[in-house]
Amino acid sequence: MPQINLTDKEDVVVVTFNQAQILDEGTIRQIGSEFLNLTTQAAAERKLLLNFSGVTFMSSAMLGQIMKLSKQAKQDKIDLKLSDISPNIMEVFKILNLTKVLSIYKTEAEALKAFGPPRKRFRRRIGGSRNSAEALKAFGPPRKSWFGR
Repeated sequence: MPQINLTDKEDVVVVTFNQAQILDEGTIRQIGSEFLNLTTQAAAERKLLLNFSGVTFMSSAMLGQIMKLSKQAKQDKIDLKLSDISPNIMEVFKILNLTKVLSIYKTEAEALKAFGPPRKRFRRRIGGSRNSAEALKAFGPPRKSWFGR
């Protein structure tokens, strides 16, 4: 059973957690392996948000998984943000100075706003064509090669 849920909000991959208390070593290992796939899924958009709204407690091993994900996201040039962290967990983040290393926001809405506007997606159409065959016709007949006279 997956330990995290993924949602696409505009061009941000939003992650929520299925358990309120992330303490079990097996659960943390599974979340770690699911985190490995996150950077692949977020690679296209370059924006990833971890929403901890349902999480009330987590072990230090889970903090290690978050830091590992943060390092991987930096290597892959993915913008990682965290939101909705409970006061108890936030206190631990402050003690460990993780607030200086991670981008943390009070709410998901604030974090999404901090990512900036979504990228515009468009497909360029050549000559108004609808498929690749029509696009090639728009270029006209092939020209003679410079080398083959």
